[in-house]
Amino acid sequence: MTNLSNLPDEILCNIFEYLSSFDAIYSFINLNKRFNCLLISFKQQIDLTYLSYDQFLYYMKNILPIINQDELLYVLKLGNQRTPGQIELFNSLIDDKNCRSYFNNIDQVIIESPRLNEFINFVNKFLLSLSELITLTIKIDYVNDPDFPTWTKFLTNTILPIATLIKLSIEIPNGLVLSRLPDSIMFPSLMDITLNVTLVTDLLILIQSTPNLRNLSIRIGWWTSGDQTLVKMIKKMCEDHNRTSYLIHLKKFHLSIDSILTFQFEHLEQVLYRIMNNETTYNFNFILRNAISRNNELVTQLLDGKRWENLLSSYSSLIQFDLFIRITDSLKLEQENFNMNLFQTKYFLTKKWQFSYFKYSRNDNIIFYSNPCKNEELFDISIDNLEIVNHFPINYISHLLIDQTNTKNYKFNLSIFDFILNQCLNLRQLTLIHIDINLSIIKPFNIPSLHTLQIEKIRNINLSNVLQLFPLINTLFLSYLTIDDQNRLSNIHRYNRIIELSLIDIPSNCMDKVQLFLNQFPNLYYLYMHISNQRMDDEYFLRNLKEITEKFPSLIYLKLKLEKDINSIDLWNEVFNNRMKMYLKENVFGGVLKHLWF
Repeated sequence: MTNLSNLPDEILCNIFEYLSSFDAIYSFINLNKRFNCLLISFKQQIDLTYLSYDQFLYYMKNILPIINQDELLYVLKLGNQRTPGQIELFNSLIDDKNCRSYFNNIDQVIIESPRLNEFINFVNKFLLSLSELITLTIKIDYVNDPDFPTWTKFLTNTILPIATLIKLSIEIPNGLVLSRLPDSIMFPSLMDITLNVTLVTDLLILIQSTPNLRNLSIRIGWWTSGDQTLVKMIKKMCEDHNRTSYLIHLKKFHLSIDSILTFQFEHLEQVLYRIMNNETTYNFNFILRNAISRNNELVTQLLDGKRWENLLSSYSSLIQFDLFIRITDSLKLEQENFNMNLFQTKYFLTKKWQFSYFKYSRNDNIIFYSNPCKNEELFDISIDNLEIVNHFPINYISHLLIDQTNTKNYKFNLSIFDFILNQCLNLRQLTLIHIDINLSIIKPFNIPSLHTLQIEKIRNINLSNVLQLFPLINTLFLSYLTIDDQNRLSNIHRYNRIIELSLIDIPSNCMDKVQLFLNQFPNLYYLYMHISNQRMDDEYFLRNLKEITEKFPSLIYLKLKLEKDINSIDLWNEVFNNRMKMYLKENVFGGVLKHLWF
């Protein structure tokens, strides 16, 4: 057998690519100088969001001091999504001066699913002291309505003004409100921004404070041309005849709108006139996410190719233009042809920008899009064969949802299923709802990027067949009650690749069987369970949970959705050594969300 140290550096680097930063460092650090050199990139960054509680503490207290002897840490990622309580624990550890010194050179921070108070502490105690910070990504997945004003105020008054930031991304439900930003405030260091805002007026406020932007990606919750504040702002901008774009360096602009209440194309022109630059902007992407009525003047304006040509031709440096618009109800064939002809003029043909319709058979919805469609929107598919073959823009999508809940007029068959998936070269997540086909007789789909499979409302699922069909997935969501082979344990399979499993609809009297079923997944990191626990006492429940956690040493995170509150918090804390985190959150089961981070 070949000794690992005899392998050339190139092969060792390829092997390390399959390991996480923690695993690579934990396994090979300080073996010799050669391995330490090969591990440099792993020592310079760490993703803490996949570590167990004990691994987290070991990294902070044992590995960091070793790394700090000859390397600096530059990239840090942490969060609560899979390791609830991690940010709070990090805040407590960072008080130690020795621990704090290991992070002095951090230039990129990614923080996910923070809660308000711990985020404020994290920023004040740690983030604001990073003198080298240039890239910051904040992903907020849930905000209580009473906390929203505080979130907005803190993000706008504390995060945006960080003087060293060059690249900033903030994802927040509902979008930020920037109306209280002082007129005179400027953020000159920012060159790349990805941001959710509430109204188009927030966008106009932002661009007046960020003069050096190169890349701007904005998602607007609501566009309302009838907003008097918007009208006044546009009028004021138009009075300044000496100014065109506020962003004289802008190269790429991505504009996404969730919904439009009222719309005037002239307002869109005026907004873009203050954002896109004739000499530098080469990429513009426009997305309207939510469907709009065909009876509204809005459709006529947004599908008017002549208007778009007049607008876009003003920007001579524009090379790429992507368009994606959802339309409720169908258009008459004459109207479709008329609109299409307006997007086939000499200007569009010279630019090689092509456009097409994508029709939904079930509900007659339409997407008008630039072809090829490079938008990663969620597609809700329920269509017939001909439309798939001729009009299906799936080359670039990352999440495909196929729903056959109401398909009386046509049948989703094996050949169509095979055709679709073989076109999805960049697919990362596949959701199947009410698909009634025999998945066992199709050849396996080896899509390298596909890692997540979600199955809903499908009866008698043969799990072995499904995982043979999708051999590369590592994340699985399905109902426990629909698994046909859940109790056939005499010839048990080993699903080694699955590291994340979500089981819903688990009866309270099946906890013992669930344990046997889980034995098929020896490498689980994340386990999600929805349990009907109305008739189950805490002692029985905790005993089973304890046995599950003991049988799976790899388990990092166990998330429970229960249909009733637990009776004794003290008992839970005793069983799990006070390492249980409980947070209330709305969910589809109307229950309480419990988090355990081991």
